[in-house]
Formats: sequence, C-alpha cells, structure tokens
Amino acid sequence: MQYILVINSGSATLKFKVFYSENLKEICSGIVERIGLEKSFIEINNKGIKAKRYDDIKNHNEAIQVVLAELEDILSLKKENKILEEALVAVGHRVVHGGEEFIEPTIVTPTVLKKLEKYNKLAPLHNPANMAGIAAIQNLLPKVKNIAVFDTAFYKTIPDYAFIYPLPYELYAKEGIRRYGFHGISHSYVAEETALKLKKSLNKLNVITCHLGSGCSITAIKNGKAIDTSMGFTPLPGLMMSTRCGDIDPSIIFFLMQELNMKPEEVNKMLNSKSGLLGVSGLADMREILQLSGYKVEGFIGGEKASPEKKKLAALALQMFVYRAQKYIGAYLGILGKVDAVVFTGGIGERSSIVRNLIIKGIKTGDKLKVLAILTNEELAIAKEAKKMLN
Repeated sequence: MQYILVINSGSATLKFKVFYSENLKEICSGIVERIGLEKSFIEINNKGIKAKRYDDIKNHNEAIQVVLAELEDILSLKKENKILEEALVAVGHRVVHGGEEFIEPTIVTPTVLKKLEKYNKLAPLHNPANMAGIAAIQNLLPKVKNIAVFDTAFYKTIPDYAFIYPLPYELYAKEGIRRYGFHGISHSYVAEETALKLKKSLNKLNVITCHLGSGCSITAIKNGKAIDTSMGFTPLPGLMMSTRCGDIDPSIIFFLMQELNMKPEEVNKMLNSKSGLLGVSGLADMREILQLSGYKVEGFIGGEKASPEKKKLAALALQMFVYRAQKYIGAYLGILGKVDAVVFTGGIGERSSIVRNLIIKGIKTGDKLKVLAILTNEELAIAKEAKKMLN
C-alpha cells in the first residue's frame, strides 16, 4: 500500500490527514495543538475512534515527528517491515499565499522555497507556519516529494478590473499590491461538490460560495471560475470574522497611530486578533454569541448568566456579521445575475442553520435562492492535486 499525507500547518497547530494514494480514501486524520506552548497534545481520529495524548511539543519539527510515529503504528508499517518514507508517495501542503507566481500546485524544491519566502510578509500569520511544516517533512523524510497547493491559486481567473486597487498603478506593477483572495482551496472544493450535487457541469456553474469559520470569505464563481472575492491583499479585509475586522475605512489606521499613538504592530495586532466578533462582543465563538442573542444552540452550554449589556453586544455582533455577509452576497448576485445556488461551508457555514437562515432571509431577490451547506474538505482537495502531480 502507498499513501498521501496532507498537512495544514499553522503557527501553533498542525492538522493532517492520510489517504490511500490509489483511491484517495481517507484512513485517519488528526491535529497537533499548542505547538511551542504548555499542555501541547496530539488528537487522532482513526476509523471513528478518537485518541488524545499530551506531549511536550516545542516546534513544528517535533510536531511532525510525533505525527509520523503515530502513522507508523496506524499503518502497521513495522509489521510489514516497511518504513514510512517508502510508503508515502507524496506529502501535500496547504500554502496560503503564492502570489501571482504560484498559480498551480508545485513540487517543492530549494528554489521554490526561496521564492516563497517573499510572500511571508504578505501572509505573516500563515505562510511562515506553512513553510515550517514543509521544512520539517524535508528534514525527517528527505526522499518524499513535497507538493505545495496554494489558497491564492483559485483566484488566477479574477479579471484585472476586480483585483487591481484604485491606487497608483506602479504599486501593483512594482510591489504586487492587489487583491489575491484566500480560502481558495475550500471555495474550489465546494464549487466542485455543488456541481456534482446539482448534476451540472462545473464550467456552466454560477454560485456564490461562503466560507464562514474563524476566518470568513465569500467568492463569486461564474462558469466554474472565480471572478471576485471578499478577501484582498491579505486575509484581513472583507467580512467580519472571529477576531479580524474585515472592511474598515483605511483612515481609521492613521487616526489610531496619530491620535492614540498606537504603533503599526499594535494596530496590526488589534485588526487581526482583537477585532471582529471578539472586538464588538468580547466573544469569538459564534455559538456563544448565538446563545446570548436568544437562540438555542444544540450541544452548546454556556453564557446563561451574562449581563444584559453582554447580551446586547452579542446581538449587535451577530447582526453586524449577518449584515456584512448579506452585502457581499447581494453584490455578487448583481454581478452574476441568476445563480444556481448560494453555498455555505466552514465551521459556521456548515454547522449553523441559524446563521445561514439569518443571512438568506434578509436578501431580497425576485427568485427563491437555492441554499446548500457543504462540508469542506481542503485536505482531500490537496490530496487530489498531489495525485495529479504524481501522474
């Protein structure tokens, strides 16, 4: 048997899935949490059986070591006198930012790694962690092919009038300042799944895909190709998110620096980590916000003793979140005309019928909108691309 390992490496987490290379059937999945922090642990789901083990995991190299040791047991390689390096045909990696240069899945070489370094400044919360995952695999499994799949690549079809900002043109020409878009692997995957569900050719599919999780983005897809998206130069703009602000007046940044004497790094941290749902309500978890807003959230307990002011702010945050999603969907309906479906995915989009209904019921159209909720599977999408590269 041969396998494809897929890694989604974050700053303090590392998600992974393993697939049979022949049919891409999932074998197991898991996550390493709190890398470099106290009480780090690995959690594995193997054939529906979950196991959690605490360990002292200081960095991504150690996280990968722990994962590989677990995989050797799960895949029974020692019994078969095989080593993991021989059993793995490829490791696929999610890379958030590939700029205009990397618009297709790419086999990672030293030259590719060097070129990718320049995108770290455009996605400082994501790309360095993605690179750390690749480096760890290269260190521990030097003979295995590493294949990078880029979140930005899906947006290569967005027209220039949609991706160029109304700034001096040389900022795009010389510095690459433009709308790139993110969550592309997820949006692409759910578009393909939607085409299958609707029994429609992908190249004739018009949909609006809404990835709503801790990060949120909406993409307009015409004839199976992205034509616009809510995120931009970075994953910060667009929708209101768990801790990110989304669209704001850029002059607010100057006000914060000039009038409140905030440093650039303080403003950056505030906009990325202390804003959004958290900034307005003090809560980053949509389930708790829904409960404090008077909705019953199945399987979630908490928030009953909140003050009236806390409940008021939770309701405000929810209304803001819903309204901003409605604005983008409405705008994309105008661009696309008739759409086959509005598709929700991501942790909130997949699981919360309350949020989906709140968003959709506020959008007025002549025709009834078809609404779908589809479980995203970025790892499977990456495994498919890795298999294509091998073939």
